[in-house]
Amino acid sequence: MIRRVSLLALVGTVAALAVVASAVARPAHVASAQAASALSCKSGVSIGMLAPITGDAASIGGDQLHWAEFYFNQWNKVKGHVKIHLVQGDTQLDPSKASTVAQSFASNGKIVGVIGPAGSDEVQAVAPILRKAGLAFASGSATRVSLTNGAWKGYFFRDVPNDGVQGPTAANYMFTNLGVKSGTSVMVVDDQESYSTGLADIVGQNLTGKGVHVDRESISQKDTDFSSLVAKVTSATKVVYLPFQLASQAQLFAQQLQAQGKTAVAFGSDGTFDSSKFTVNGSYISFFAPDVTTLPADAKVVASFHKAFPGATSPFGAPNYVLAQMYSNAVTTACKDGKITRAELRKDFAKVSLKSSILGTPIRFTANGDLAAAKFHIFKIVNGKYQTVQ
Repeated sequence: MIRRVSLLALVGTVAALAVVASAVARPAHVASAQAASALSCKSGVSIGMLAPITGDAASIGGDQLHWAEFYFNQWNKVKGHVKIHLVQGDTQLDPSKASTVAQSFASNGKIVGVIGPAGSDEVQAVAPILRKAGLAFASGSATRVSLTNGAWKGYFFRDVPNDGVQGPTAANYMFTNLGVKSGTSVMVVDDQESYSTGLADIVGQNLTGKGVHVDRESISQKDTDFSSLVAKVTSATKVVYLPFQLASQAQLFAQQLQAQGKTAVAFGSDGTFDSSKFTVNGSYISFFAPDVTTLPADAKVVASFHKAFPGATSPFGAPNYVLAQMYSNAVTTACKDGKITRAELRKDFAKVSLKSSILGTPIRFTANGDLAAAKFHIFKIVNGKYQTVQ
């Protein structure tokens, strides 16, 4: 799950306003009728994208949008392919805004599937709307475990691992690489948001099971002074785990650890992955995707992406390239008879299996819509740069 970051410029405000206006203009009952309607594939089909294109998390949304656009642009250049049009919907990582845009997508009969939304809280908010409309929706960044508990089976998918994978990965890395062992301590600090508390629980339980003393603490996302918590860090505390949604808070906490002369290592989660805001040397971060810019097999793809969208990219974006690829495959299958319905696409999307991907692994979904054989990656901050260590 992710919350707020800022790297890329604001994108798509006009499109977002148009989508919101559409949601107000069209009656809710239209969505149910659209769900069963068959569309001709001759002029192409539309895939909606729910992403934080503007606002505090614009860097995430911009990156996700650009990678999806990049794949579809390549796809549409190939003769014989069913053309796919990407419809942008700006959520600003706000569940209420995501719900409004989701309703507009549900009522738009041309949209047959959805990429996004980005955040777990947003997924929870839009799921009833998109399910009622018969739409598949797939996230490249929402990691809350409960999202694939079966309630949205056959409708919601993700091509990133959930926090049930992240928690043990982080705990095991601490135990095998950062000096944590039975009898030592780890401070686990949540930021009171559901993503953070859930992940903190998982990591804490894993460490406790290994005989580690867990000092469970909590902060607010408005806090900036962590001196009282830092003072509780002792020589037995090997790691301070920070499953925050704000990278800036992880930065402040890690800086204050060093300022008080503490030797404990700061260890963030995917919500803190921001090389412009969390830069304290020697800190660690677990993340749900690899950095595709470091994978030799992806060099040509990354170079082409940078040519199309100059500037920085982060691991937040590439999973959405893969989702676009999977939708393209599913559209091809569903359109074999020249027509497509949301139900057809949903079923064909669930069956897509990629033998390889730019994420460096095969991609397929489990029965509940999770990524099969999923794993998290560990990064270390070295002189301001994020280096893959696992």
